[in-house]
Amino acid sequence: MKTFPTSAVWCLGILFISVSLITTGSSEVVGPADPVVALAGDDIILPCSLKPSVSAEEMVVEWTRSNLRKENVHLYRQGRDSNEDQSPSYSGRTSMFHEELKNGNVSLKLTRVTLSDAGRYRCFIPTLTSQVKETTVQLLVGAVSQPVISIDGTKGWGVVLKCESGGWFPEPEMEWLDSSGTILPADGPPEIHREEDLYAVRRHVTVNQTDTNRFTCRVKQPEINHLKETEIHVPDEVFPKSQVGFIVGLIAAAVVVLTASAGGVYWWRKHKEEQRQRLEELRDAQFVTRHKDHLIQKVSKGESIASELHQKDLIPDEMNSRISAARTSQDQMRLLFKALEEAEDTTRVKSAFYRILLDLEPDLVKDLKKKQRQRLEERRDAWFVDRHKDHLIQKVSKGKSIASELHQKDLIPDEMNSQISVAATSQDQMRLLFKALEEAENTTRVKSAFYRILLDLEPDIVKDLEKQRQRLEELREALFVDRHKDDLIQKVSKGKSIASELHQKDLIPDEMNSQISAAGTSQDQMRLLFLALEEAENTTRVKSAFYRILLDLEPDIVKDLDICDDLFGLFNLFENLKKEIDDVTRERGELNNCMDFIDLSENTCLKKYIHYILH
Repeated sequence: MKTFPTSAVWCLGILFISVSLITTGSSEVVGPADPVVALAGDDIILPCSLKPSVSAEEMVVEWTRSNLRKENVHLYRQGRDSNEDQSPSYSGRTSMFHEELKNGNVSLKLTRVTLSDAGRYRCFIPTLTSQVKETTVQLLVGAVSQPVISIDGTKGWGVVLKCESGGWFPEPEMEWLDSSGTILPADGPPEIHREEDLYAVRRHVTVNQTDTNRFTCRVKQPEINHLKETEIHVPDEVFPKSQVGFIVGLIAAAVVVLTASAGGVYWWRKHKEEQRQRLEELRDAQFVTRHKDHLIQKVSKGESIASELHQKDLIPDEMNSRISAARTSQDQMRLLFKALEEAEDTTRVKSAFYRILLDLEPDLVKDLKKKQRQRLEERRDAWFVDRHKDHLIQKVSKGKSIASELHQKDLIPDEMNSQISVAATSQDQMRLLFKALEEAENTTRVKSAFYRILLDLEPDIVKDLEKQRQRLEELREALFVDRHKDDLIQKVSKGKSIASELHQKDLIPDEMNSQISAAGTSQDQMRLLFLALEEAENTTRVKSAFYRILLDLEPDIVKDLDICDDLFGLFNLFENLKKEIDDVTRERGELNNCMDFIDLSENTCLKKYIHYILH
């Protein structure tokens, strides 16, 4: 057998060691050119590798941070992790990709990132013989949250919107956009406050009515390249009435006024009463139509109801005879419904049927109304949940408990409940929970159950959102007070009593209440009272309180002014005339001409609105 000379073995060994040293010595530690960006709570990777690639399995790899007292973040040596001397804040959160070490990948995985993790990390391999044994990786950590929009009052012809968002890092920027994405001029710079390590930002904007009435609040953080947006739709009725809308309505109003007489207001009151009765008939008829199948099965006095309708000449003789001869109550009711649907004025006949049924079988109607009320409440609850979906996903912390209760009621399936239980964050729990709500067979019922459980477990969240709805009510009432200021000064006789109640609620100061009490006439009292309303710190809230007290003390004044509003609302039915208007100035000139020959002496509502626009 041939053997290699000892000298040859030594040569091969030296050659192998030399190649290894040359290969290892020529590799350098390489890191990323750009910072690594993460959000608090994310899992991230700090890249670091050897180029050209060589195995790092037998090397020492040190990950450190210079600004830590105990700077060891992660240590790998002798083929294993060696973290006995690791900084406590990183315990259990660091790892390396052992299977990738043979390819020169010495990157570090960091889980559940916190704001305090931000900084410069050093990846160092001391066993390298090359000049470049280390690199640094910059980690930027941010925090974001969904902005929340609310309506904060009115200004001129516009509505003031407020956007708030807390829990940001680093300091964010905030801007308002319209539906086309154009940035809107805000009411001053954003208000920024720092709460511990996080920033909260708030900004107002005054918006005018548009085709869509949709506006977006955007919060962004350029350093971490993140943004969040929330959109709001402002209802038309929240905006103060625009001048162009008034002019358009008045063009149509001129036609009405030409045919009006001294009894115009009387006619309008009569028309309003007829309209109210017709609405009641419609409501009754809808009840009958909606519950047709149930009524056919449950009503036992169909023959008696048919007889009364026949006496009122609302169903023909032949049909009444057929109903009387029918064998079962169900057959009687089927024939009776056939008569209701064949009637010339089916709404009026169904309304009469409803009122007779209410007299003969009241318990049946009450039971159906109770069920109807429950369904309406369920719809209201579901609407609340849909409207505030994004806010609830961000704010609700007990999604797991809510899901558990829904599961116990058999309203969400086992699999979805399990997924929600293991979700890492409350936001993930809520996203899955909303998915379950929207996939439910009876989504309205399940969303209503969700709402009621939420009200029980996290009532403060629901209350905060309900305050927004109350704010809209206050706005509507304050707009009424502003619109009818002159009329109220002239007509309200109990200004002193209203002021007293507002004073008791700490809504007007002692001195102003004393001045109002000492004023000689009711008009002087009201002028001073309006001065107090306009000087109040929260004028919308105080005007709303004034409105409610006025409605209690002098309801007829409020009703009369509501009639004026309704009349004016009728004119706005002619909004389609807007398309034919090319020049508002020309329209004003035409309206001035109308004033020369239209007698408005008996129609004070029209006179007031036309005078308001023209002057």
